[in-house]
Amino acid sequence: MQILSAVRGVVGTLALTLPLLLTAQASGGTEPSLDPRDVGQRAQQRFETFRRANLPAHRGRTSNRCEERVGRFCYWYDEVSPPPEPENLSVTAARSQLILTLDSLGRALPSDEWLAGQRVRYLDEAGRNREALTAATECEAYGWWCIALRGFALHQLGRYPEAELRWDSTLVTMPASLRCLWHDVGLYLDDDARRQYARNGCGTAQRDSLTARIWWLARPRYSLRGNDARSEHFARLTYAEFLRAAPSAYMFGFDEDERELLLRFGWARAWSRGPEMPMGMPGERVMNIVGHDPTPAYRYIPPNYVLNAPLTSDSTDWAVQLPPVVARYQPPYAKRLYMLEHQQALFRRGDTALVLLAYDVRKIAQRGSAALEAGLVATSGSLANPGLVVQANAPAKGTLIARAAWGPLLMSAEVAAPDSSVLARARYGIRPPLATGARVSLSDLLFYEPFGEFPTTVEQALPHAIPTQRIPRGQKLGVFWETYGTDPAGEVMTISLTVVPETEEAGAMRRAARALRLSRQSAPVSVGAQDVSARGSTRTARALELDISTLRPGDYLVQLEVGVAGQYTIRADRRLVVVAP
Repeated sequence: MQILSAVRGVVGTLALTLPLLLTAQASGGTEPSLDPRDVGQRAQQRFETFRRANLPAHRGRTSNRCEERVGRFCYWYDEVSPPPEPENLSVTAARSQLILTLDSLGRALPSDEWLAGQRVRYLDEAGRNREALTAATECEAYGWWCIALRGFALHQLGRYPEAELRWDSTLVTMPASLRCLWHDVGLYLDDDARRQYARNGCGTAQRDSLTARIWWLARPRYSLRGNDARSEHFARLTYAEFLRAAPSAYMFGFDEDERELLLRFGWARAWSRGPEMPMGMPGERVMNIVGHDPTPAYRYIPPNYVLNAPLTSDSTDWAVQLPPVVARYQPPYAKRLYMLEHQQALFRRGDTALVLLAYDVRKIAQRGSAALEAGLVATSGSLANPGLVVQANAPAKGTLIARAAWGPLLMSAEVAAPDSSVLARARYGIRPPLATGARVSLSDLLFYEPFGEFPTTVEQALPHAIPTQRIPRGQKLGVFWETYGTDPAGEVMTISLTVVPETEEAGAMRRAARALRLSRQSAPVSVGAQDVSARGSTRTARALELDISTLRPGDYLVQLEVGVAGQYTIRADRRLVVVAP
């Protein structure tokens, strides 16, 4: 058999693998074997041969161009081509027959690693995940393999905390050299992160700490129990062992090039037959087999600068297709991932931060009528005990409050519709308004919809918070904030509120301040007015209502300035997008 160069890529909403397959010469006959493993291997080979002969025609783009070469493979990604045709029913029936054979043999010889692994593999491929877990539980092979099979089956069921326990047990049980290979995540990292990762060897405290941080930050949904991103890594390693023992539809065996692509992009979930490839050897027939990886698939690991400084990241740093995309992952609960329409604000209670969130997913039609889960996570960088709040059966428009250590934070706001595999997310670093060395400091500004009175506490303001920073022109805008460290005996505060248009001139961003006209109800606070802080407290809450009807549609900053005796003027601002009604 001659092995030709293979091509792998992603097409449409599909990830595609295209080895060029040359038909093998028929092997000579052999005596039938009664060995259970041998019987199972022959049955598996017959099934894959039958599958190859009955693949549906490929409907999408083929390997005319690629983005990356890995050995004999070529990888590309696009989001245009249609999904593959459904599997031929005869192939489905043949797989069911193979599973019956493997089940019978596996129960007769539960200590055989090959039979146990292929039972779990093909049950999972058939979508029979609970039966795959049963098969994994029946495995009695010596060592770590049976534990890994249980971890794989639990992962595929979405039971990530349980899967992680099995993965940890697997790592403890396997030989140290193999454990190092399974711990290694360098394959998923961009060049800068890989260089940093390679400076410390396997088993060092520095490598272990960096690996833990990578997996903590890589999770698509921080409010979900367990670490599905890390569990996916071990599931891919397990699947690579499945294919090493019994190759897939590609027919030519399993090599390191295919292993690398499987680890980086996941294993094929469907197959199709592309156009036959011309060959120079007369009489040889070449098949073009296309394997379809899960898509849409998102960047697996954040870039190096986010891994090292997540608290200063902005939303673009977490873009799911931010290049270079070294590895991809499609979370089963987020086959569609959207930007979350929201507003967040940071308030202070001693050494604790209150992270306020108002969100709205009503415009995301793809969520359907599925129940929603809303989560808000805030962390100061420690992997342990982040601020976390999760609300089941959440409304499509709602609010949340999370508590974390006061200071710069990484925030992840998440609203999921698990039954629809939809996730809306906002993730970026947040920090209090600058007040270095100042006695008096400010909270963020919180935009709210006026409701007939001025809120005097966070609890009063939050239910009316606007879940966006895009405000229709002509609508009144409430602004709520708190001042910290004021004299409890009362002290004079000079308050100014302006709107700041953003204009690009000569490559530099300049802000031209323009005073906003305040509504009458906002007295006694007004532009350039003096106020007196709250008596009996070091915290002063204030609210204003702004008339933005004079503003043209565009981008602005609403900027608050507060001056007190003995220190510099402190500022807080919030971006405002005025839109046509």
